[in-house]
Amino acid sequence: MRERFSLILGLTIIIIFIVLLFIFESPFFKNHQTHTYEEALEIQTQSDAPAVTQKDNKFVYADKKDIDKFMDIDKSQTDFQFIDISKKVDVSEKQVKEILKDKGILKGKEKAFIDAQEKYDVNVIYLMSHAFIETGNGNSELASGVKMSNGKTFYNFYGIGAFDQDAVETGSSYARKKGWTSPEKAINGGAEFIKKDYLNNGQDTLYKMRWNPYNPGQHLYATDVNWATSIGKIMEGYYDDHNLKKSKVHKDYYK
Repeated sequence: MRERFSLILGLTIIIIFIVLLFIFESPFFKNHQTHTYEEALEIQTQSDAPAVTQKDNKFVYADKKDIDKFMDIDKSQTDFQFIDISKKVDVSEKQVKEILKDKGILKGKEKAFIDAQEKYDVNVIYLMSHAFIETGNGNSELASGVKMSNGKTFYNFYGIGAFDQDAVETGSSYARKKGWTSPEKAINGGAEFIKKDYLNNGQDTLYKMRWNPYNPGQHLYATDVNWATSIGKIMEGYYDDHNLKKSKVHKDYYK
């Protein structure tokens, strides 16, 4: 009887330990409210990670005022930078086709976008909106494909690996490394990268991808301070146009 009790007690302790380990190692627990807004803003301002803003049709380094304008949640111009983009959106292939109809090389790629949502659990409206921003609505040089010396053409629709100083060269080099030799591969590969490197890391909103409030100044997707707002506004327009239901808004990032 005593041996049986000891066995049950031991198993109970092991189960409790496993549950606690899961909780403490989960992105939500590890990331929950580590800084005040003022602390995070100061870290972002002093960070080695570059921050830029557009003035007079050109990008310049952003100062503290520029950063605060887009980082301050209370000043946000759209709630769509705060929705969980790891949640699928219920949208038809016909609706996606309509959204893509005037988007350059992205036109007619509705199946690839929907497949990416299904395969990687990444919001398809976000995937398209992000691609529009990065590719100039499907018309940029990088989006149109860069032909390499080996005769193959490579595509990059999400600015992955593309640095501001030479976006075409670095972005196409990354696409070559990943084997993105078709628009479909670039769409799928981009969704996979975003899922694994950001959403699975707890950065599951546009705001978190741009500002990483739980670890400010580190692992940021973009340099443009307006990046999350710009994509969020595009998403909001399509949600309104197609009467789509948005996922829950989450703004509780700072102490």
